[in-house]
Amino acid sequence: MNPTPQEVRFTMTGILLGLFLAALDQTIVSTAMPRIVGELKGAEYYAWVTTSYLLTSTVSAPIFGRLTELFSRKTILLWAVGLFLLGSALSGLSQNMAELILFRGLQGVGGGALFALALTTIAVLFPPRERGRLAGAFGALFGLSSAVGPWLGGLLTDHLSWRWVFYINMPVGAVALWFILRYMPRLRPGHREPFDFLGALFLILWTVPLMLAFSWGGSTYPWGSPVMLGLLGSALVGLVAWVALERRLSHPLFDLSVFQRRTFSLSAAAAFFYGPAFLGAVAFLPLYLQVVKGVSASQSGVTVLPLTLGVMAGSIGGGQLVARLGRYKVLLLGSALFLLALFLLLHFFLAVGTPLALVVFLFFLLGLGLGPAQSVLNIVAQSDLPKERIGSGTSMVQFTRQIGSTMGIALLGTVLAQSLTHHLQGAFPGGNASSPAMVRSGEGMALDLDREFDRLEALLPKALKGDMAAYEALRADPFLPEALKASLVPGGLPAQFGRMRSLLVQALRGDEEARQRLLREPGLPPAYRALLLPGGVVEGTLLLLERAWAGDEGAKSALLALPWGRGLAGLLSAPPPPALRAQVLARLKALEAEVVAQAGLERAQAEALVKVPEEALSRLREVRVRLTEALKEGIVEALRRIFLFSALFTGLAASALLFLPDRELARGLGPRPSLE
Repeated sequence: MNPTPQEVRFTMTGILLGLFLAALDQTIVSTAMPRIVGELKGAEYYAWVTTSYLLTSTVSAPIFGRLTELFSRKTILLWAVGLFLLGSALSGLSQNMAELILFRGLQGVGGGALFALALTTIAVLFPPRERGRLAGAFGALFGLSSAVGPWLGGLLTDHLSWRWVFYINMPVGAVALWFILRYMPRLRPGHREPFDFLGALFLILWTVPLMLAFSWGGSTYPWGSPVMLGLLGSALVGLVAWVALERRLSHPLFDLSVFQRRTFSLSAAAAFFYGPAFLGAVAFLPLYLQVVKGVSASQSGVTVLPLTLGVMAGSIGGGQLVARLGRYKVLLLGSALFLLALFLLLHFFLAVGTPLALVVFLFFLLGLGLGPAQSVLNIVAQSDLPKERIGSGTSMVQFTRQIGSTMGIALLGTVLAQSLTHHLQGAFPGGNASSPAMVRSGEGMALDLDREFDRLEALLPKALKGDMAAYEALRADPFLPEALKASLVPGGLPAQFGRMRSLLVQALRGDEEARQRLLREPGLPPAYRALLLPGGVVEGTLLLLERAWAGDEGAKSALLALPWGRGLAGLLSAPPPPALRAQVLARLKALEAEVVAQAGLERAQAEALVKVPEEALSRLREVRVRLTEALKEGIVEALRRIFLFSALFTGLAASALLFLPDRELARGLGPRPSLE
């Protein structure tokens, strides 16, 4: 018996709500992560909160896609929603990072299943030609979730708690469950086959190492490290074993023979290349807006909104055109070539000074070009699949898109890192050894340059004034230029002046080693430097007197220039008789005691405590300006290269689309629900 129009409408309402939650959960958590890490600790596991969801959602899609071919689709969908909601509730109740990572993985299982089941259910309930309208709505839903997610996550975190980022799924998910439970027909398969448990295990064994390798490569571990080589080797061995197993089984997890169907294989190939092309347009744009254009994080979300609107318009419009015209090749190929032209335009013309309004307009056009592929490719792939393989085939297209996205983001992230490293090392004093470190966070890569230099500007005066904690922090900081590090000493300026005071007393009393060390001391005031006579006050003054008595005018002038020289002017006319020389020596000894007593450096220290931090901060700000400009140039150059790679990926997708057969999509589905 065919489903009634009311059952179809309400079933799709429940599926759309569940899909929206799964799509929303990919972005809503990012803005809550700093608060989560602050409360649960475990900052070293920051990335795993996202990685665990990505891994399980990627692997679960093809597994649940196959399950829909073996069991009631309603039952499998209810399990998917239930797992997602259970993972959401447990994630909100997490007491530490280990629990959160585990429960996010469970949530990902349900989320990945929802992605696969939503598109599979469309294929079961609607004929190929009419699927475009629903698929367009699904694509728009993804665009909407990417725009709303970060904003909603920040709102819930600021006004309630980060736990509500997960709890918010419960009421909406309950409504979705009710619609599915109440209105969705059971949609049992026509026949029953055994499930390929071994194939599912082998799929996990090669997919997980591959995803981890491309998630960690170039950031957590170098590409040539033993860990990376081990992961990639394991993925390759697992893939070969999985293919061999699937080819041998009579009822495999995924029937590899469908790749012999031209339309399906070309659609899957195009989806694989569209994944990284889409990320090239989306993942790194906030970095350009925030760092190059100076847009705040919240304003950046609003500025990227035109891209989201473009994706929604392109997705819905593409679906409507396919439903109306019944053909897809011209639309897909035209949007791919349009996207290719836009990526090349951005590659050649994007610059630091590009007007923000023009950039935002180009974002909208990018979204418009990306939209049709988001909605139409799955329909095209489904049109070439046998009924009994609709579930696994549809989920496999999603799977290839996700694998392509993961591999692409690793490549594009490496491009960004290389460009930034090159520009920052050129601008940073000290070069390679002290270039700023980059960090990879939740949704992408960023440089916390402003935060680091704000911290340096706060610590530097403290370290110069004697704060040992500030001194230790600055000595270990890669952002502080080596020239400024060299000027820091334990105890700061007070300790430096205390050491100079001790050396000055020794030098005035005739210690030549102390005198030489002081002459090499850049912080010694010039007035005190002039007191450093060879042999100290007594021997040095006596030597100048003897040279002056011998007629050396230079020695006479040097003696008179000393602070105590005027008091000795009466001795310059002629050398005293031998009987009075002992009195002269005693006078010089008394003079030494007087000079030593006045060698306190207190005034010089007070002046230095004001002047030196100001000069150091001025030099640090000059470095900051140079680095900021280098950072902007580095990001622009990286984006231009990323857009070139995105153009390459789009070109490869267009090449696959070029060979697609231009078939007319069927209007009928045999026994199918009425859509009146």
